[in-house]
Amino acid sequence: MQAPTEQALDQFANEALRREVTVTELTMRIARLAIALGLKLDEEQDVHRVLHHAPPATPAGGHTERVVHLRSRAWTELRGLLVLRYEMERHLVEDMGLQLSRRILEDAELHLTIAGFKPGVDGLTLEIHHLVGDLIQPDSTSPAP
Repeated sequence: MQAPTEQALDQFANEALRREVTVTELTMRIARLAIALGLKLDEEQDVHRVLHHAPPATPAGGHTERVVHLRSRAWTELRGLLVLRYEMERHLVEDMGLQLSRRILEDAELHLTIAGFKPGVDGLTLEIHHLVGDLIQPDSTSPAP
């Protein structure tokens, strides 16, 4: 039988893993939508266009109303998923702390890269930067080598 402390740690670890999987799956969908819409969510202006309801650019050529409708739906879904991810990140930091949240988000981004997505296409790297600062700087809580 596990001691209460070990059981609590296991539950915390399982919750962290569950949240990482959720963020990864959500981020993959965001990346797919961004690619389909020709957006680069690692660029502030594209993120602002999506979040501030700027209409998607209509592709050149004789596209049918169906294509325009599908693009509009994808644009709306992307906006909703970005807002959802921002909210999830806020809860993640509140519930798990800044350092663990940073690791969860970085791991989610790593899973996307392993899956073949170009780094930054989902905007998560930009969000992590806004949330915790420059990723290149060493973690301030880690001991010096």
